[in-house]
Parts: sequence; C-alpha cells; structure tokens
Amino acid sequence: MTKSDLKLSYYAKYLDIDDKCSIKYRLNPNKVIQDEKLDGIKGFATNDFTLKADDVIAHYQNQYAVERAFRISKTDLRIRPIYHRLENRIKAHVLISFVAYAVFMEFERRLKLKGIKFKFSLKLLRKIIEHFLVVKIGDKTIPIKPSKIQQQILKIFD
Repeated sequence: MTKSDLKLSYYAKYLDIDDKCSIKYRLNPNKVIQDEKLDGIKGFATNDFTLKADDVIAHYQNQYAVERAFRISKTDLRIRPIYHRLENRIKAHVLISFVAYAVFMEFERRLKLKGIKFKFSLKLLRKIIEHFLVVKIGDKTIPIKPSKIQQQILKIFD
C-alpha cells in the first residue's frame, strides 16, 4: 500500500507509512512545518513566458469572469447540446448563443449602472424576458401588454 492508495489526498502528504506498508500511520511534523512555510503564498502557472508577473496575476483575476461566461452560455443560454450536423448550422447556433450572451451582459451592465437589483434569480429573469410580446412597425418596437416587471425591464433599456 502506498499513499496514493489512500483516499486522503488533501492530508495524505502529512503521513508517514512504515516500510512494511502496514495500516499504521503517523503524522510527520516536519512535513507540516514545511507546508506551513507556504501559507499565504499563491502560485500561478503559465506557458507564456513573455508575460510579466503582474500580467499573469491580472489574467488569473479574469478567470472568474471567463468561467462565469461559460457557465451562463451552457446553462442560462442553453448553448448545449447542439444537435446540428452541418458546419454552417453549428456556427450559426454558436453565433446566436454568443449574441444572446452579449445582450445578456449588456442588460446586466445597464442594471448595474442604474443600481437596479432584482430579488429573483437570473433564470427567472430569462423567463420573463423570453415572454415579451412585441410588434415592430417600421423602426419602432412596441411591447404588447407588458407585466409590471417587464415594464421595469423596458425602462432599463429606455
């Protein structure tokens, strides 16, 4: 038996296994002390060695926004699954999803600018927006019987 056989990944590194590989473990205080020296230090990995340290850190700070974009596109905007087989249709599907994400982000930006916070989830907000009924006459888009919450949303976009 080795440490990798243990399913204790986060604390197995602090254990010593005797030479006989018996099931007797003891805490190795030297390994704990070595690990304490790294407390408060965060490492960053990159394959772009032309970047300065501050640039690498700045890119990692954007990681949350990138992960959030993927999460929104997969769940809220339903980019997946894609059931198309033809390349043009797949590209169109991804383009439409990207445009939907851009509209979503613009909506979120305007909410933030105006200091508006809704007391419900973004998924529910998507449902409210999906059920807008409008008529387009020339350059004008006229909403048909918007609910109170839809009227608030329309005011955001003036």
